[in-house]
Amino acid sequence: MNNRIKLLTVLYFLIIVCCNPIIAQNKKEILWTTEWSPNGKFIAIGGNIDSLLIYNSDLQLHKTFPVKNTITRVKWHPTKNIIGVVTQVSSEKSFILNLDSNEKIELTGISPDGARGIDWNFTGEYLAVADNDGQILIYDIKGELIRKFVNQSNSTKGITAVAWHPKKNMLTTVTDQIRFFDNEGNLIKSIKHRPEEVLLLSIAWHKSGEFFVTGDYGDEKDKSLLQYWNEQGELLKTIDISIGEYRNLSWNPDGSRLASASDVLRIWDKKGNLISVGNSKDYLWGVSWNKMGNKIITSSTQQRITLWNKKAEEITTVE
Repeated sequence: MNNRIKLLTVLYFLIIVCCNPIIAQNKKEILWTTEWSPNGKFIAIGGNIDSLLIYNSDLQLHKTFPVKNTITRVKWHPTKNIIGVVTQVSSEKSFILNLDSNEKIELTGISPDGARGIDWNFTGEYLAVADNDGQILIYDIKGELIRKFVNQSNSTKGITAVAWHPKKNMLTTVTDQIRFFDNEGNLIKSIKHRPEEVLLLSIAWHKSGEFFVTGDYGDEKDKSLLQYWNEQGELLKTIDISIGEYRNLSWNPDGSRLASASDVLRIWDKKGNLISVGNSKDYLWGVSWNKMGNKIITSSTQQRITLWNKKAEEITTVE
């Protein structure tokens, strides 16, 4: 009888989870990533929604491209109407998409488990992808693989984010540590960002190239940290006020403000002083400034796309 009761309890729980649309949505349909195009006309949105969504600046849906399961991150080319897209838990490979011609170029060599890191270099000549097997792959703008090398991590295989230096061809990856590589794949430096074994999630170089910022996951015992580092990888400042993990970071065009996506939208200055806070109904995952630096777009764990002004005041939300 006890076993039967346990079985019925489990079945009841499964029925509630599968049939309740709110629970099902919270479990799966997360908007992982968003980014504003450099010309300010379009916004790209991706996540566990089987589609890449392109909105115009007024949050009117412009185009939809089917993409099975999870888009982990999108990255616009610095000057062209081209977007790099990385996927995981998907039968579709990561790709480059030309939004003028709708031409889609699949990127080869990436782990079957997918990738979470992607970034164009400052000239737009190279695209770096960092995958879930710890590989860094460098492509040209036509999607041709130029080289591939490994992250050299002994504890955590998958790379959560990658960023080019804004003025030279040097790469920085984050996972269990912060690592610097030259364009040939040679490891320059590796930094343990805190004593605890906590996964890093995000990185954003300042446009000057003089410093960068990282955000980590935190855990049950240790708060998520936002950390400022100089170009040499020396720690400048640590901030531990967030309840949620720092999923993504974005500098405004003139480099005076940093936006962070976590339990709320936070806006910081160059020295790590908190300027503004925008409250959110759910955790934020994607964040990006527009070309003018007067608006921010965020995406969330419950499919909310929110437009904010530069003071983190909500303008409108699409659900």
